[in-house]
Amino acid sequence: MATEGENNLQTDIRTLCGQFKTVLMATSTTDGQPEISYSPYVIVDGRLYVFVSELSVHTGNLKSNPRASLLFIENEAQCENLHARRRVTFPVKAVLVGRDVPEWSDVLDQMEAKFGEIISVLKSLPDFHLFAMGTESAVIVRGFADAHTVECDGFS
Repeated sequence: MATEGENNLQTDIRTLCGQFKTVLMATSTTDGQPEISYSPYVIVDGRLYVFVSELSVHTGNLKSNPRASLLFIENEAQCENLHARRRVTFPVKAVLVGRDVPEWSDVLDQMEAKFGEIISVLKSLPDFHLFAMGTESAVIVRGFADAHTVECDGFS
């Protein structure tokens, strides 16, 4: 059973992540070279989904090395102190979702509702791939000396 403090942390995580339509993604190549990028995302049934092109380095990275880290970070213009921006990081494992499974259509319909007609165009392009990402933990930093690791069962 979650304590009141844990519930407050979960609320803070949802609030911070809910401010964004995109997520920063850290991936790495097969030989360990780091790459950071971003992508629009949706959360469906506790999993975070990105729909990304093979023309992007992160797509190849996710295909060959599914471990990644996601970052949601407070806007610089809205923070009190640049050295202690509020942020949440999630270690994730990405799973490629095939176009032939119902999940693919369901998630892309939700992306289209969130991001508009561009998704119907992107769906027709064969180089775009849908990845589902799950997590079991998050690290939230709410300020100086206010960092916490939180167990979670996916994204909510």
